[in-house]
Amino acid sequence: MKLNKKLFGTLTLMILFSALIFTACKKDVSSPTSSTGTQKLSLYLTDDPAVYDSVFIDVKYVEVKLDTSDAHKNDDHFGDNDNDRDNDHHDKDAFGKWDTLTTTAGIYNVSKLRNGIDTLIGSANINGTIRKIRITLGNNNSLTHGGVSYPLNLLPGVNNYLYVKINNNHHHDAPGQTALWIDFDISRSIVYANGLYYLKPVLRPFCDNNFARISGKVLPAAATPLVTVYNSTDTANGVPREDGDFKIRGLKEGTYSILFKGSNGYRDTTLLNVQLKNGEEKIISTITLIK
Repeated sequence: MKLNKKLFGTLTLMILFSALIFTACKKDVSSPTSSTGTQKLSLYLTDDPAVYDSVFIDVKYVEVKLDTSDAHKNDDHFGDNDNDRDNDHHDKDAFGKWDTLTTTAGIYNVSKLRNGIDTLIGSANINGTIRKIRITLGNNNSLTHGGVSYPLNLLPGVNNYLYVKINNNHHHDAPGQTALWIDFDISRSIVYANGLYYLKPVLRPFCDNNFARISGKVLPAAATPLVTVYNSTDTANGVPREDGDFKIRGLKEGTYSILFKGSNGYRDTTLLNVQLKNGEEKIISTITLIK
Protein backbone atom coordinates (compact mmCIF):
# COMPACT_ATOMS: atom_id res chain seq x y z
CA MET A 1 0.00 0.00 0.00
CA LYS A 2 1.41 3.39 -0.95
CA LEU A 3 1.70 5.78 1.94
CA ASN A 4 1.38 9.54 1.87
CA LYS A 5 4.76 10.81 3.17
CA LYS A 6 3.27 13.52 5.31
CA LEU A 7 0.81 11.08 6.87
CA PHE A 8 3.58 8.54 7.47
CA GLY A 9 5.72 11.12 9.23
CA THR A 10 2.83 12.04 11.48
CA LEU A 11 1.61 8.56 12.34
CA THR A 12 4.91 6.81 12.85
CA LEU A 13 6.03 9.37 15.42
CA MET A 14 2.87 8.77 17.44
CA ILE A 15 2.87 6.36 20.32
CA LEU A 16 0.45 3.54 19.62
CA PHE A 17 -1.44 0.80 21.17
CA SER A 18 -4.92 1.41 22.54
CA ALA A 19 -7.01 -1.50 22.42
CA LEU A 20 -8.48 -4.54 23.70
CA ILE A 21 -12.24 -3.91 24.30
CA PHE A 22 -15.23 -4.80 26.51
CA THR A 23 -18.77 -4.86 25.02
CA ALA A 24 -22.43 -4.13 26.02
CA CYS A 25 -22.46 -2.60 29.49
CA LYS A 26 -24.61 -0.88 32.06
CA LYS A 27 -23.10 1.55 34.54
CA ASP A 28 -26.31 2.34 36.42
CA VAL A 29 -26.34 -1.02 38.18
CA SER A 30 -23.74 -2.64 40.40
CA SER A 31 -21.49 -5.13 38.65
CA PRO A 32 -22.59 -8.79 38.90
CA THR A 33 -18.86 -9.65 38.80
CA SER A 34 -18.68 -9.12 42.55
CA SER A 35 -17.83 -11.71 45.17
CA THR A 36 -21.41 -12.99 45.20
CA GLY A 37 -21.31 -15.36 42.24
CA THR A 38 -19.22 -17.11 39.60
CA GLN A 39 -19.14 -15.62 36.11
CA LYS A 40 -17.75 -16.91 32.81
CA LEU A 41 -15.32 -14.22 31.62
CA SER A 42 -14.53 -13.89 27.91
CA LEU A 43 -11.77 -11.48 26.84
CA TYR A 44 -11.53 -10.28 23.24
CA LEU A 45 -8.87 -8.40 21.31
CA THR A 46 -9.59 -5.87 18.57
CA ASP A 47 -7.60 -3.13 16.81
CA ASP A 48 -7.60 0.59 16.09
CA PRO A 49 -5.51 0.32 12.89
CA ALA A 50 -2.73 2.25 11.19
CA VAL A 51 -1.10 2.26 7.77
CA TYR A 52 1.05 -0.86 8.03
CA ASP A 53 0.60 -4.04 6.03
CA SER A 54 0.63 -6.21 9.16
CA VAL A 55 1.48 -5.89 12.85
CA PHE A 56 2.27 -9.10 14.75
CA ILE A 57 2.02 -9.14 18.56
CA ASP A 58 3.30 -12.05 20.65
CA VAL A 59 0.83 -12.75 23.50
CA LYS A 60 2.10 -15.14 26.19
CA TYR A 61 -0.27 -14.79 29.15
CA VAL A 62 -3.43 -12.93 30.10
CA GLU A 63 -4.43 -12.36 33.72
CA VAL A 64 -7.30 -10.65 35.50
CA LYS A 65 -7.12 -8.92 38.89
CA LEU A 66 -10.14 -9.76 41.04
CA ASP A 67 -11.32 -8.02 44.19
CA THR A 68 -13.29 -10.45 46.37
CA SER A 69 -13.94 -8.11 49.30
CA ASP A 70 -17.56 -7.12 49.90
CA ALA A 71 -16.34 -3.99 51.71
CA HIS A 72 -15.46 -2.11 48.50
CA LYS A 73 -16.84 -4.22 45.66
CA ASN A 74 -19.05 -1.30 44.54
CA ASP A 75 -16.19 1.24 44.56
CA ASP A 76 -15.64 1.56 40.81
CA HIS A 77 -12.19 3.14 41.22
CA PHE A 78 -10.86 1.06 44.10
CA GLY A 79 -7.24 0.18 43.39
CA ASP A 80 -6.73 2.71 40.58
CA ASN A 81 -3.48 3.90 42.17
CA ASP A 82 -1.90 0.57 43.08
CA ASN A 83 0.62 0.50 40.19
CA ASP A 84 3.63 0.07 42.48
CA ARG A 85 2.05 -2.94 44.14
CA ASP A 86 1.19 -4.53 40.78
CA ASN A 87 4.74 -4.24 39.53
CA ASP A 88 6.12 -6.39 42.34
CA HIS A 89 4.81 -9.50 40.52
CA HIS A 90 3.13 -10.89 43.64
CA ASP A 91 -0.01 -12.90 43.02
CA LYS A 92 -2.11 -10.66 45.29
CA ASP A 93 -2.13 -7.44 47.31
CA ALA A 94 -4.58 -5.32 49.27
CA PHE A 95 -6.47 -4.49 46.07
CA GLY A 96 -7.08 -7.98 44.72
CA LYS A 97 -5.68 -11.28 43.47
CA TRP A 98 -4.36 -12.11 40.01
CA ASP A 99 -5.98 -15.05 38.20
CA THR A 100 -4.54 -16.48 34.97
CA LEU A 101 -7.01 -16.90 32.12
CA THR A 102 -7.11 -19.86 29.79
CA THR A 103 -5.23 -18.03 27.07
CA THR A 104 -4.89 -18.69 23.37
CA ALA A 105 -1.22 -17.82 23.42
CA GLY A 106 0.52 -17.05 20.15
CA ILE A 107 1.33 -14.36 17.60
CA TYR A 108 -1.66 -12.25 16.59
CA ASN A 109 -1.85 -10.22 13.40
CA VAL A 110 -3.72 -7.36 15.04
CA SER A 111 -3.93 -5.41 11.78
CA LYS A 112 -6.64 -7.88 10.72
CA LEU A 113 -8.74 -7.12 13.80
CA ARG A 114 -10.37 -3.96 12.47
CA ASN A 115 -13.73 -2.71 11.23
CA GLY A 116 -15.62 -4.53 13.97
CA ILE A 117 -13.63 -7.79 13.90
CA ASP A 118 -12.30 -9.22 17.17
CA THR A 119 -10.87 -12.49 18.49
CA LEU A 120 -11.10 -14.36 21.79
CA ILE A 121 -7.74 -14.39 23.61
CA GLY A 122 -8.70 -15.60 27.08
CA SER A 123 -11.48 -16.98 29.26
CA ALA A 124 -12.05 -18.21 32.83
CA ASN A 125 -14.65 -18.77 35.51
CA ILE A 126 -14.16 -15.89 37.94
CA ASN A 127 -15.57 -14.80 41.27
CA GLY A 128 -14.94 -11.18 42.20
CA THR A 129 -14.99 -7.61 40.90
CA ILE A 130 -12.71 -7.08 37.89
CA ARG A 131 -10.10 -4.40 38.61
CA LYS A 132 -7.42 -4.86 35.94
CA ILE A 133 -6.24 -6.93 33.01
CA ARG A 134 -2.54 -7.79 32.62
CA ILE A 135 -1.16 -9.03 29.30
CA THR A 136 2.34 -10.48 29.09
CA LEU A 137 4.08 -10.03 25.73
CA GLY A 138 6.79 -12.23 24.27
CA ASN A 139 9.75 -11.10 22.15
CA ASN A 140 8.49 -12.16 18.70
CA ASN A 141 6.80 -8.89 17.78
CA SER A 142 7.17 -7.50 14.26
CA LEU A 143 5.53 -5.45 11.54
CA THR A 144 5.42 -5.48 7.76
CA HIS A 145 5.44 -2.23 5.82
CA GLY A 146 5.73 -1.89 2.06
CA GLY A 147 6.26 -5.64 1.82
CA VAL A 148 9.31 -5.51 4.12
CA SER A 149 9.37 -7.13 7.57
CA TYR A 150 10.84 -5.24 10.54
CA PRO A 151 11.44 -6.32 14.15
CA LEU A 152 9.25 -4.54 16.65
CA ASN A 153 11.08 -4.34 19.95
CA LEU A 154 9.65 -2.76 23.07
CA LEU A 155 10.69 0.86 23.50
CA PRO A 156 13.55 1.12 26.04
CA GLY A 157 12.11 1.49 29.50
CA VAL A 158 8.86 -0.30 28.59
CA ASN A 159 8.41 -3.78 30.08
CA ASN A 160 6.41 -6.64 28.64
CA TYR A 161 3.67 -6.49 31.29
CA LEU A 162 0.75 -4.45 29.94
CA TYR A 163 -1.90 -3.23 32.38
CA VAL A 164 -5.46 -2.13 31.63
CA LYS A 165 -7.61 -0.60 34.37
CA ILE A 166 -11.20 -1.80 34.29
CA ASN A 167 -14.27 0.08 35.51
CA ASN A 168 -17.92 -0.95 35.44
CA ASN A 169 -18.63 0.79 32.13
CA HIS A 170 -15.95 -1.26 30.36
CA HIS A 171 -17.71 -4.60 30.46
CA HIS A 172 -21.07 -6.20 29.86
CA ASP A 173 -22.59 -8.50 32.44
CA ALA A 174 -25.30 -11.00 31.59
CA PRO A 175 -26.53 -13.81 33.87
CA GLY A 176 -23.47 -15.95 34.49
CA GLN A 177 -21.35 -14.19 31.87
CA THR A 178 -19.03 -11.21 31.56
CA ALA A 179 -17.51 -10.00 28.28
CA LEU A 180 -14.55 -7.64 27.85
CA TRP A 181 -12.91 -6.17 24.74
CA ILE A 182 -9.49 -4.52 24.57
CA ASP A 183 -8.51 -2.24 21.72
CA PHE A 184 -4.92 -2.25 20.51
CA ASP A 185 -4.44 1.16 18.91
CA ILE A 186 -1.66 0.52 16.41
CA SER A 187 -1.47 4.13 15.25
CA ARG A 188 -0.56 5.25 18.79
CA SER A 189 1.55 2.28 19.85
CA ILE A 190 4.38 2.22 17.34
CA VAL A 191 7.28 4.66 17.46
CA TYR A 192 9.56 5.15 14.45
CA ALA A 193 12.97 6.56 15.39
CA ASN A 194 16.43 6.41 13.78
CA GLY A 195 15.26 3.96 11.15
CA LEU A 196 13.80 1.50 13.68
CA TYR A 197 10.29 0.63 14.84
CA TYR A 198 9.51 0.37 18.54
CA LEU A 199 6.47 -0.80 20.44
CA LYS A 200 5.06 1.24 23.32
CA PRO A 201 1.72 -0.49 23.85
CA VAL A 202 -1.43 1.46 24.69
CA LEU A 203 -4.50 -0.62 25.49
CA ARG A 204 -7.99 0.84 25.66
CA PRO A 205 -11.02 -0.96 27.12
CA PHE A 206 -14.50 -0.10 25.98
CA CYS A 207 -17.99 -1.43 25.73
CA ASP A 208 -20.46 -0.99 22.87
CA ASN A 209 -23.37 -0.19 25.19
CA ASN A 210 -21.47 2.54 27.04
CA PHE A 211 -19.45 3.87 24.11
CA ALA A 212 -20.26 5.13 20.64
CA ARG A 213 -19.52 3.64 17.22
CA ILE A 214 -19.23 5.14 13.76
CA SER A 215 -19.34 3.45 10.36
CA GLY A 216 -19.57 4.29 6.68
CA LYS A 217 -17.86 4.00 3.33
CA VAL A 218 -15.10 6.05 1.69
CA LEU A 219 -14.15 5.78 -1.98
CA PRO A 220 -12.25 5.21 -4.24
CA ALA A 221 -9.91 2.42 -3.18
CA ALA A 222 -7.15 4.09 -5.22
CA ALA A 223 -7.08 6.88 -2.61
CA THR A 224 -5.93 4.37 0.07
CA PRO A 225 -7.79 6.51 2.61
CA LEU A 226 -7.32 6.72 6.35
CA VAL A 227 -10.26 7.74 8.57
CA THR A 228 -9.50 9.72 11.75
CA VAL A 229 -12.25 10.57 14.25
CA TYR A 230 -11.16 13.20 16.75
CA ASN A 231 -12.04 15.93 19.20
CA SER A 232 -10.13 17.67 21.99
CA THR A 233 -10.02 14.57 24.21
CA ASP A 234 -10.33 11.50 21.99
CA THR A 235 -8.79 10.26 18.73
CA ALA A 236 -9.28 7.00 16.84
CA ASN A 237 -8.29 5.77 13.39
CA GLY A 238 -9.80 3.43 10.85
CA VAL A 239 -8.42 1.82 7.70
CA PRO A 240 -11.30 0.97 5.33
CA ARG A 241 -11.60 -2.43 3.70
CA GLU A 242 -11.03 -2.77 -0.04
CA ASP A 243 -14.71 -2.04 -0.66
CA GLY A 244 -14.40 1.20 1.34
CA ASP A 245 -16.41 0.12 4.38
CA PHE A 246 -15.08 1.13 7.80
CA LYS A 247 -16.18 0.92 11.44
CA ILE A 248 -14.62 2.53 14.53
CA ARG A 249 -15.69 1.47 18.01
CA GLY A 250 -15.02 2.57 21.57
CA LEU A 251 -15.58 6.31 21.20
CA LYS A 252 -16.74 8.45 24.09
CA GLU A 253 -20.00 10.33 23.66
CA GLY A 254 -19.48 13.80 22.24
CA THR A 255 -19.00 16.02 19.19
CA TYR A 256 -16.32 14.95 16.71
CA SER A 257 -14.67 15.88 13.45
CA ILE A 258 -13.95 13.14 10.91
CA LEU A 259 -10.93 13.46 8.63
CA PHE A 260 -10.89 11.32 5.47
CA LYS A 261 -7.21 11.45 4.57
CA GLY A 262 -6.46 10.70 0.92
CA SER A 263 -3.20 9.81 -0.78
CA ASN A 264 -2.02 9.22 -4.36
CA GLY A 265 -3.16 12.70 -5.33
CA TYR A 266 -6.65 12.52 -3.75
CA ARG A 267 -7.71 15.44 -1.59
CA ASP A 268 -8.73 15.22 2.06
CA THR A 269 -12.31 15.73 3.22
CA THR A 270 -13.39 16.67 6.75
CA LEU A 271 -16.83 16.42 8.34
CA LEU A 272 -17.47 18.73 11.30
CA ASN A 273 -19.81 18.62 14.29
CA VAL A 274 -20.66 14.92 14.12
CA GLN A 275 -22.65 13.98 17.22
CA LEU A 276 -21.99 10.55 18.77
CA LYS A 277 -24.03 8.98 21.57
CA ASN A 278 -23.22 6.13 23.89
CA GLY A 279 -24.73 2.82 22.84
CA GLU A 280 -25.44 4.03 19.30
CA GLU A 281 -23.76 3.60 15.92
CA LYS A 282 -23.55 6.68 13.71
CA ILE A 283 -23.71 5.78 10.02
CA ILE A 284 -21.99 8.26 7.70
CA SER A 285 -23.13 8.68 4.10
CA THR A 286 -20.61 7.53 1.48
CA ILE A 287 -17.65 9.88 1.09
CA THR A 288 -15.97 10.07 -2.32
CA LEU A 289 -12.54 11.68 -2.43
CA ILE A 290 -11.56 13.59 -5.54
CA LYS A 291 -8.27 14.71 -7.10
